Amino acid sequence: MSGTLSLKPSYYEALKRLTAELVGVKLGDDHAFLVETRLAVLARKEGFEGLSHMIDELFSRGQTRLAIHVVTALLERATSFFDGRAGYEALGDILLPQLHSIYRGGAVRILSYGCSSGHEVYSAAILAEKIKDVLPGMDINLTGVDYPSQALERAKAGRFTHFEVQRGLPIRHLIEYFDKDGEDWVVKPGLLQKITFIDHNLLADIEQLGTYQIVMFRGRLKQFTTPARIRILRGLGKLVCANGYLMLGSHERLDEMNFGFEQNMVAPGCYKKKPHQEILPDLEPNPEIEPEIAPEADLDLLPRLQEYSNNRTA
Repeated sequence: MSGTLSLKPSYYEALKRLTAELVGVKLGDDHAFLVETRLAVLARKEGFEGLSHMIDELFSRGQTRLAIHVVTALLERATSFFDGRAGYEALGDILLPQLHSIYRGGAVRILSYGCSSGHEVYSAAILAEKIKDVLPGMDINLTGVDYPSQALERAKAGRFTHFEVQRGLPIRHLIEYFDKDGEDWVVKPGLLQKITFIDHNLLADIEQLGTYQIVMFRGRLKQFTTPARIRILRGLGKLVCANGYLMLGSHERLDEMNFGFEQNMVAPGCYKKKPHQEILPDLEPNPEIEPEIAPEADLDLLPRLQEYSNNRTA
């Protein structure tokens, strides 16, 4: 497989460092083929003659827009509907019923943080529709947030391939909530209008997003560097309102900091917010252990990209 690779090894190291700095995600050493596959597709969409031309442009001119597109292409996750079914069972059987006793007749806000192409937030929306008669009077509003990317644009459009809807989506849900459009399936307007999508750097200040009774951040912790993980969880602790819930993956755990949540889980991966927010210590990353991470994704990247370019081997 390595014989099919076209980029120099030094370019992979530069891309790994750029990804860690911009979004706090550390690419593995065995991702070279995946990097080439995804970026080759992006190069064609961006109008470059080939992958090497796009990477040369990235490292020589330092275009912020191109850098963000490159990084988000590398981050796109392979997701499916109702992935991690135990989490949705906890959402429908435990979290929403408990919130219903508090917000009966009021609005409950759910945030899918790092929503990618939208499978998670649409799955939650379908679940909310299915149980609305069981929890009368509760108005559930959903929001999906992620980096500006082609995946997020697909989520906003609610458009999925036939292969995607076959992964985890029961046929009865497909018929009830999707319309066939050519070779694709599109979310029906009634469900689509219940969801708001927001372009946002996951490492930036997130207080502007408001507060939510439930924040879903499932299956993402291990891909982030330690400083990025601390920054995100501290921010999510501010987004979840008192007595609300943070949903991690079923096998994910908070560390001893807890970030303002109860120590014991309500359900696998689900933590309840404490009535009063604790003051969390400011932890700074050790540059000898972890790469520094940029607080925003719209920085002037030219100096760093030129540095990467100058340091690459021949």
